[in-house]
Amino acid sequence: MRNNISFSTKGFTLIELLVVISIIGLLASVVLVSFPTSTKKTRDSIRMQELKQIQTALRLYYDIHHQMPINRTPGFGYCDNQANFLQELVDAGLWPYNPKDPGNRNYCYYDYGPDNSIGALLVVTLESYSGTEGIPGSCRPWAPGVNWCSKSDNSYYCLCTPYSPYW
Repeated sequence: MRNNISFSTKGFTLIELLVVISIIGLLASVVLVSFPTSTKKTRDSIRMQELKQIQTALRLYYDIHHQMPINRTPGFGYCDNQANFLQELVDAGLWPYNPKDPGNRNYCYYDYGPDNSIGALLVVTLESYSGTEGIPGSCRPWAPGVNWCSKSDNSYYCLCTPYSPYW
């Protein structure tokens, strides 16, 4: 008796399936490796945009009250508790809510006064930038190593808000 075993050419061979699965796995690993970096950059973008909006609210506050929100603790900026100066903006109707940083980092504030070219300083720490000196809009009023917004490469994004009627 003769065995009539016929092999169908329909379908994929085991080698073909392994090649396709390995290519899909390689592509998936590339996507997963780049995903955390893109989420950090997205959170940083949100931080920078929100800080610019807070700066606009501070300027409006100054136009109305002829002063910036005061420093609650002389000599210290608001970094540990962001609610004080932001709550003043909310109470004045210039900001709709007390913002929460997308990555649980604090928005920092310190008012250097009208006789200083810095004015009120807004600061946030970014995740995906090792040096923010080259980021447009980030002011650097101090020499390297002197303060939080020095000319050193650091991850602070700083906005100076001088007491100027011409902004």
